[in-house]
Amino acid sequence: MIKRNMRNLKCLTLKLLRLKDNSHRISLGFTLGLMVNFVPSFGIGPILSTVIATLFRGNPYAGLVGGISMIWAFPLFFYLNYLIGNLLFPVGVTHASTFSLTAHSVPHSAFEIGKAFIAGMMINVAFFGMIVYKLMDTLMKKHRRSILSYVHNKWNV
Repeated sequence: MIKRNMRNLKCLTLKLLRLKDNSHRISLGFTLGLMVNFVPSFGIGPILSTVIATLFRGNPYAGLVGGISMIWAFPLFFYLNYLIGNLLFPVGVTHASTFSLTAHSVPHSAFEIGKAFIAGMMINVAFFGMIVYKLMDTLMKKHRRSILSYVHNKWNV
């Protein structure tokens, strides 16, 4: 199973590097596709990443590859959204000894957690989006041929 997944990853990487498009469109598509993993997409992430990449004039295939490349890490991204948002909007912690459910506490707590999650999501999408775009653009402009040669010849699966 691991060998099959590595072969699929190699094929996706080769197809991404062989795209006949400029580095900006490929980098933009990949970045937008990857950023969909920070947003709750309820199972339509790969479709959504392709559509968003197309809408913003990125490469749709690069968007698909970006969307499925880190789909396994969405629980980590969701936790990171909450963690970063909690730094800006701290969610009050209730201790077990003083915990009591009231009609006001549950909706208020859900609102606080949601506010922290959305704020963290916006920050993470902007921050990681800039980093991933710059990294992909540099790799596609300067090192595309050498990476393609390495993956094709030396990445044995």
